[in-house]
Amino acid sequence: MLSTQASPFQLPGCPAGMRSAESVAFEEVWEASRDGVAVPRRSAIELRRIAEFARWFAIIEPDRETPALPFRLVGSGFFEFFGYDLTGIDYLTLTDPAIRQLAYDSVVACLDQPCGLWQATPATTTDRSGLIYEYTILPISKGGSRADQIVVYVNFEKPDTGIPAVDRVERSRVWHWLDIGHGVPRIDLGAFAGA
Repeated sequence: MLSTQASPFQLPGCPAGMRSAESVAFEEVWEASRDGVAVPRRSAIELRRIAEFARWFAIIEPDRETPALPFRLVGSGFFEFFGYDLTGIDYLTLTDPAIRQLAYDSVVACLDQPCGLWQATPATTTDRSGLIYEYTILPISKGGSRADQIVVYVNFEKPDTGIPAVDRVERSRVWHWLDIGHGVPRIDLGAFAGA
């Protein structure tokens, strides 16, 4: 369920501030993997269920000492997009320095609450056209009952010409906490959009 904290930006193909059908379907696969626990174990996320999302699916395991958000598993779409394997790379090195701490704090909040996060982030391609990336982030557990990793699904409209070359990724324009039954944090997500 989306929180009420949002902005008025519109994702193509969706009513203002609403998630895509793919984002909702990804959360449903995550939900089906819970098996009555607060967050699903990583081993409970069956490949046959997640197959349609696998290309643009990643697992990040936050390092609470550094702080860092290193990728542990990365779908092939990310390799095609960046041109190299992101496994082991700190996600924060790919973000705008102005929002790195907030990005880290938001991921940790997803683990501690636990809850999810959904956001839409615009990007400018090298041909100067626009593109919206939709991120759906949900907590999982490596094996215990405590959330210690997140799964991320990135959705965007893929042109017939293949994956576009991105010149600049902007700050998010739409953001919502996803209440998975434990409430949502009180972190103000307005800073993602520079508010």
